[in-house]
Amino acid sequence: MLALSARAEAQEIQLDGIIVTFSKVAESAIDTLAGSSAVGREQLDEQFQPDKVSDVLRTIPGVTTQDNGRDTAQAVNIRGLQDFGRVNVLIEGARQNFQRSGHAANGAFYIDPEMIKSIDVTRGPTATIYGSGAIGGIVAFGLIDADDILREGEWAAGQSRFRYGTNGDGRVASQTGAMKVGNFDIVGQVNGHWNGNYEDGDGNEVLDSENETRSQFAKARWRPAQGHEITATAINLESEFVDRTESPILIQRDSELQNQQFTLGYTFVSPDNPLIDFSIKAYHNSTDLDQVRRSNGATRYFDVQTEGIDAFNISRFTFGGSTKLALTYGGDAFRDTVDTLDIASNGDEFTPSGEREVAGAFMQSQLTFFEMIDLITAVRYDTYEMTGDGLDSEGSHVSPKVTLGITPITGLTVFGTYAEGFRAPALSETLPSGTHPGFPFEILPNPNLDPEVAHNLEAGVNLKYDNVATAGDAFRAKVVAFRNKVDDYIGAQDNSFGSGGTCTVQTPGGPVSFPCGTFQYVNFGQVKLEGVEVEVNYDARSWFAIIGASHIRGTDEETGDPLLSVPADQITATLGFRAFDDKLVAGTRGRFVAAQDRVPTSSLTLASESYTVIDLFAQYQVSDNATLNLNIDNIFDKDYRQYLDLLDDPGLNARIGLTMRLGAN
Repeated sequence: MLALSARAEAQEIQLDGIIVTFSKVAESAIDTLAGSSAVGREQLDEQFQPDKVSDVLRTIPGVTTQDNGRDTAQAVNIRGLQDFGRVNVLIEGARQNFQRSGHAANGAFYIDPEMIKSIDVTRGPTATIYGSGAIGGIVAFGLIDADDILREGEWAAGQSRFRYGTNGDGRVASQTGAMKVGNFDIVGQVNGHWNGNYEDGDGNEVLDSENETRSQFAKARWRPAQGHEITATAINLESEFVDRTESPILIQRDSELQNQQFTLGYTFVSPDNPLIDFSIKAYHNSTDLDQVRRSNGATRYFDVQTEGIDAFNISRFTFGGSTKLALTYGGDAFRDTVDTLDIASNGDEFTPSGEREVAGAFMQSQLTFFEMIDLITAVRYDTYEMTGDGLDSEGSHVSPKVTLGITPITGLTVFGTYAEGFRAPALSETLPSGTHPGFPFEILPNPNLDPEVAHNLEAGVNLKYDNVATAGDAFRAKVVAFRNKVDDYIGAQDNSFGSGGTCTVQTPGGPVSFPCGTFQYVNFGQVKLEGVEVEVNYDARSWFAIIGASHIRGTDEETGDPLLSVPADQITATLGFRAFDDKLVAGTRGRFVAAQDRVPTSSLTLASESYTVIDLFAQYQVSDNATLNLNIDNIFDKDYRQYLDLLDDPGLNARIGLTMRLGAN
């Protein structure tokens, strides 16, 4: 057998990454009976050096994002579903429910990529037990801990990272420190990002795209006794950017964003009782966006507070040595408190103040026979209440799930799932009210909105083989087909350019009324989303290849119109190699994106053209304590705009980074 370096033996391909979003039980992505993918810190550093998580998420099959090029937030789309919590985004278990309605995505989150240890994605409403609302899927970000900085035998270590990008004069500085004393460890990090206006592929400067972000993060762990662990995490992120709209007139708003998150968790895995594997986590997430209009000094703010708790236990049983049963049961709840104010414009009309409470309880059983057959059954009960502006709404639903997986031969697993998901209406869908300025139309609330219920059928194949062509190589592949029908889908009924209703605007001479149109969120009956996702990884240690592809279609079953939020077909291919005892890792990545012209006839959204973007990446380990990175994004300076984005994406951007560390034994 060929000898492999310690570094090569430690390489972990993407589909071997750990997933918890499918069943709350840690397992590798290739073993999950669902469309699950994982990206670890090693891959983030070697291949991406990401300035924003969109750079990574867009390479995962079935996943895309929507950015506006100025706001530093990200919005995730999975299998054509996004906005208003249809994708449950978690950071260290804390829900990211910030949202302000406008011309961009209706739901976004803020995170500094320097903090991220892992990205865990499960597509579709198959993760029934993992939280309410996720009819599109779940994205969970795990943050680094002390073990990611400390090496064996060290009690303290520090890491410094610097990076420079040519497009927009982008600069990044990151300082991380960790310490371990006995059964206690802590890691802390301070980051800064400074970016000027970038240029698109045609060399045009994108005005007001400059931004500045500062973040701090700390995570402490204490293991007071065997099996017990207490974890506390605190995040503070502050970002400054310009919110700019150009139609019907130019409006620029200086924007200051502060996001603070606090989580406290406790786990207990009994060393001698398989019935106890307990976890509980509480969190508080506060996002406050303050804006000042440059032309007249008018101020407005959007403040969203989310508090939640999640608790569950896993009990494991063994029958006759060949049959295993794992029961997972628990509950979760969260409360959104939204406070908005915009006297001079319509920000608080589209994003109204109010409060929403959502709670759920769940139970799942996973029965395994002879290491060949897995039968998973689950049920979840959700309930919600919301109030605001004198209106209220409530509802509940029971969501079942059943999954069958069969491994007829070693390395090959086929699976099928039927799962339902439930999403309560958002405050911004239920309670908006007022008159839109500029093009005046009446914004109507709808407290009678029904919740969305997804019915998902999914079938897939997992392939997992080692030593295929050469000693020590690894082949992983996952192919998933799905059909997701969403009853009572909530969308905007926009008659803003028609007639009907009466609009009233305030003028210096008093109120003036006139006929105008209306805007209201309504239930559209049923939409159907269906598609195929493919993810293939091959790692021969000296070289590796990754292919991801997705083909998704979405249709309004009543009208036959395509669903606006469905992304273009895409193939992502990565090819890389390792050399000099694996000190050098380098390669190229291509994103081949088809045109997206399947746009509803009533929509003002422009279709997107096809494009191909090629990136290069390289990492070289200069010494045990110094690493150089080079990334060249969009090497052919392609001018393109991703579907649903408001601005063209950046042209060529060369980024060079240096990481240095120092440890104490």
